[in-house]
Amino acid sequence: MAAIDLVYNPVSGSFSQKHLAALAGALESEGFEVASLPTTAEGARLTGRADLICVLGGDGTLRDVVRSLGENAEGTPICVAPSGTINLVARELNYPRKPGEFAKKIAEGWARGEEAWVHAPLYRLGELPIVSCLSIGPDSHAVARVSGELKKRIGRYAYVIAMMQQMREWPRAPMIVRGTTTEGEAFEDEAEAVIVSNAALYAGPFRMSPEAALHADSVEVITLREGSRFGIIALSLAAMLGLPVERFAKAKVRSCRRVEFDRCVTPVQVDGDHMPDCAYAIAPSGLALRYVI
Repeated sequence: MAAIDLVYNPVSGSFSQKHLAALAGALESEGFEVASLPTTAEGARLTGRADLICVLGGDGTLRDVVRSLGENAEGTPICVAPSGTINLVARELNYPRKPGEFAKKIAEGWARGEEAWVHAPLYRLGELPIVSCLSIGPDSHAVARVSGELKKRIGRYAYVIAMMQQMREWPRAPMIVRGTTTEGEAFEDEAEAVIVSNAALYAGPFRMSPEAALHADSVEVITLREGSRFGIIALSLAAMLGLPVERFAKAKVRSCRRVEFDRCVTPVQVDGDHMPDCAYAIAPSGLALRYVI
């Protein structure tokens, strides 16, 4: 019998004790031994004995688990039961929300074995793992404004309200972004907005680059020279309508393995959360997460 650490965020706005119990019961019905573990202000805690870690939450809770695993992040496979605000990783991997359907999918994936799973190279901002995305600029300023209480009540729409509140005092701070593409070419851009994506989707069901994917051994770096109101609106509309952001928002898109910033850039949004630390560099960790599908 495989043992599962079922990690959940009890203070998440979408958390439901009933849903947690249903998920644990469904996994046990599929033959798993389940230990339910709440996250704390210090992050995720694990038993250290699990064969599989199941994250009941969003990308932020997943990041907390990966951070707790540290250098053992590729040692224990992971699955994600979507319960957060945006759930970019769960969306890309097509994990069902209903406990019974989710448990069945995981049992079938576990039986198929590792060759059928998704292996996702892990990138880090300094020592902080990035499981789906990062942004610096007007987008990250808006995330820093998001009210935790409002996020609990209205979910993803709290980000929309924060962006609207920001319209009066629009932040614009140029930075120099340097990096190396997957083809070994060095580049240097001046930009007022940067998005780094190592998942296929961004801010919901939207794609910034057709090359972005969890299994890709690279991150997609989107730089916008002018992060004006018009520039950010054009970028958002292009993504929502499925149009090339290079053409319609005058953005530059590159597949990269290393990215550096000319200074300590802040605020930073990582996996949908505001990070108090600043950004200096993004680089591969040398590890790969294993998602059971």
